[in-house]
Amino acid sequence: MWKTQPGSNSIITIMFGAACYALTQCLYLIAVLLLVQCLRLLWKHPFPANAPKLVSGYPLLGALQFFSDRNGFCRISKAASPSGNYSYYLGRHRMVGLCGPQGRKVFFESQDLDVDEGVAVLLPFVNLVEASNDPSSDTHTAYLRSTLRTRLLRTQSLEFVPHTIGTYITATLNHIEAEGLIDPFPEMNLYYTQSTMAVLGVEKVARSPELSRKIGELLGLLEGTFSATDIVIPWLLNPSHLRTVIGVARLYVMLWQIIGNQKKEQQQQPLSHKQESENVGILQDLITKGRSMRAMLQANSPTVTSWMLIMLATNTHWMARVRQELNQVVFKHRKDGESADQVLQGLGVSTWEHEFPLLHACLLETVRLVLGLVTIRKNVSPNDIPIGDKGEVIPSGAYATYDLQEVFQDPAIYPDPQRWDPGRFLSDRAEHMKEYLAFCGFGAGRRKCLGTSSGTWSSDENHQHV
Repeated sequence: MWKTQPGSNSIITIMFGAACYALTQCLYLIAVLLLVQCLRLLWKHPFPANAPKLVSGYPLLGALQFFSDRNGFCRISKAASPSGNYSYYLGRHRMVGLCGPQGRKVFFESQDLDVDEGVAVLLPFVNLVEASNDPSSDTHTAYLRSTLRTRLLRTQSLEFVPHTIGTYITATLNHIEAEGLIDPFPEMNLYYTQSTMAVLGVEKVARSPELSRKIGELLGLLEGTFSATDIVIPWLLNPSHLRTVIGVARLYVMLWQIIGNQKKEQQQQPLSHKQESENVGILQDLITKGRSMRAMLQANSPTVTSWMLIMLATNTHWMARVRQELNQVVFKHRKDGESADQVLQGLGVSTWEHEFPLLHACLLETVRLVLGLVTIRKNVSPNDIPIGDKGEVIPSGAYATYDLQEVFQDPAIYPDPQRWDPGRFLSDRAEHMKEYLAFCGFGAGRRKCLGTSSGTWSSDENHQHV
């Protein structure tokens, strides 16, 4: 019969007691931190007298409805305010909801409203792996914009993209043909991850469906991470975010290792191969300088593309018109013996941008119908920002929000707004020109999406092939 050694019970008792003491101290510390957080939330910096009308909220959380129904909250708050603009709290954060042409103009064109700082409110993990030393985030934003403009937005630099993503279009088509019936959302997610990684120069990820799916899954962990509990519980102490934190760390380490290894391999290649790879080293440049993860974490998903395919597949009229447009372009540019896919893969950027007005209208209409976001930006200037000529302001340090559904679902601009009708964006109707910034699906003014040009025709090319 087994017997314990003398003194072993006392050692176990001491270890158990130490563990219980440590656990008790941890729970005590967490309780103290939560108490301090609640006390901080109870004190809120007041709005100035010339801020828009304040929407009442709960002492700790502020506008609780914002967390469960953002569009509904914005719609109700707008209706209750004389000017349409409104103020509210999210925890301690001061928020100002904007509306109308003047509100849109300020939101999208003011150089003092920072996009990155706004995203950080709803997506704190953006700053987990990368934090700017500049409070205005101006250094990071300026560098990122300069890099992307230089490497992507010049037409001559974009010419490599159709050829680069052609391989992944073909692979996607072959898979769709083999399956017969598909769910477009995972298929387009895989295609976009592969083609984006290829354009950014991360060939190892682009060529591996397994790695591409993994990257897509890790980015997907960031969706829907912001809730009312994040106002009370610091996100690092929130157990519901543990999986997301680990996912972000894995994503960063994975890309860092892959790009580091790829850089070493390219340094060992002949000069001719290095020159060929220059056009697709954008993400490598950014991550080497420590500025890539923010761009990755704020990247858009292929949801709009998937919905556009669904809309076309269920609308015979527009499907027929788009196919006719496609056939006309193929006939115009076809050389002897070329298939339709070969013709499409050989088209230049100018052709994609100017010879597919119907398909482009389908894309814009899908964005209008599907993209119902409430976008957020922060006033990083030391001064209040006037809201048009209404005498109201966005206080310094406060956040501005704009509900895209306010304009996208306005029947005065888009009659029967729930109906998918690409004809709204054709030149004979041009409903999006009725009012200033009536279409802002890609941003506008000084904060227009840097990928608008390349991303739009890249989506068009993918749809034409499918």
